[in-house]
This record gives sequence, structure tokens and C-alpha cells, in this order.
Amino acid sequence: MVLVTILATGLLKAVLPAPFLSARADSPAKSEPAESYIAGFFRATVETAVAPQSDEYATKAVKGLLLRSIRLDETARYMLGRLWPTDNNEAGSRFQADFQDFVAEAVTTGLRANPTLALEVKGSRSRDDGSTLVLSMLTLPSGTALPVDWLVIADPTNGTFQITDITVAGINAAMALRSMTEASLAETDIDGLIPSWRTALARHQQRSMAGADGANAPQ
Repeated sequence: MVLVTILATGLLKAVLPAPFLSARADSPAKSEPAESYIAGFFRATVETAVAPQSDEYATKAVKGLLLRSIRLDETARYMLGRLWPTDNNEAGSRFQADFQDFVAEAVTTGLRANPTLALEVKGSRSRDDGSTLVLSMLTLPSGTALPVDWLVIADPTNGTFQITDITVAGINAAMALRSMTEASLAETDIDGLIPSWRTALARHQQRSMAGADGANAPQ
């Protein structure tokens, strides 16, 4: 999942088309287990990100939640596609670790700056391969609503789920990340990819803050 994000506020706007975490997540009273899982994942991640603690501590805690729920290592490998360093395992592992850190940073920063997002789980559909598609609607602070679909699979050993895919407003998060990766690698190498995204994210945040300050300035 993330997801947005998908990655897109922070990673969530820089990588995914829209935020994929919410400060409020609701599901029907008699929802299916997969629906309850997504709603609970939202609540837990948001509560962890916005708790009154340091940014560093919050990011580490959010990273732990994301790693348990989303296959970020597989996402990182898919992003590189044919450019995955098959002859250099160390470089691949380093990229996966950098990507995990970046996603956690972006999600945490985005949530701490935008704690009023809301997601409502609308329902779910079972698929022939045993996975479940959870349908939800994300409402932005502006009032705009975006559909977010979560593909989850059940883990029979512990009865919980993992998020394997996220689609926001019809845009697949993994494919969006792969397209961004291909564009970025035209200007840098694998080791420079995440640092370049961090720079882009920081610039986006600075512009957003400047815009907010301008909007709040006395006339």
C-alpha cells in the first residue's frame, strides 16, 4: 500500500496521485475482515504518525507498521524492473532499505502536516485468486473525494492480511512509482534515486508552506 502512494502530501503527492492514509477511517458496522483490516491499518498508522513525539520516533514507528502491512521490498524491486542490479545484491538491498525509509518519512510527514484527511471503507469483493479488493473513499481537507482501492491477501498462519496493491483515482500506485523511477534514472543512478526524491519532496513541502503562509497573510 503505500499506498499510494502511491506512494503522493509528501510522498503521497510527490509519488502517488493522492494521500493514501487518513486521520479518520470508518468501515460498515458489519464489515468483512478485510474491510476492518484496512480501516484498522489507517487508524493505527495515523495515530502513530501524529502522536506527540519526535518526528524521528514517529517515522521509525510508522515504518514498522508499513513493513508489516505492505510488501515494500517487492515494490522497490518492481520499481526498478529490468534495471534491478542482478549482479550486485548489495546495491539492491541498499535501494530497498532507502525506499523503506523514504516511504516512512513521507507518510509520517504528510500525516503530521495534514491530520484531517478521512477515509471511509465502502465494501469489498473477493477475487478468484483468493485476494480481496477493498473499496474506499478518501475525502481531502478541500472536500474532494477520491476512490482508493486496496488489494489484500490473507495470511492463513495468523489470520491477518497484507496489502499487495493500491489504486488511487484509477491510478495504480506501483505502476506510477515505476514510471517515476524510469524518469528519475534518466538523470541519476540507483543510489541517487531516493536522494533526488527527497530533494523534490522537500521543495514541494517548502512551496506548500509558502503558499499557506501567503494565504493566511493579512490583506
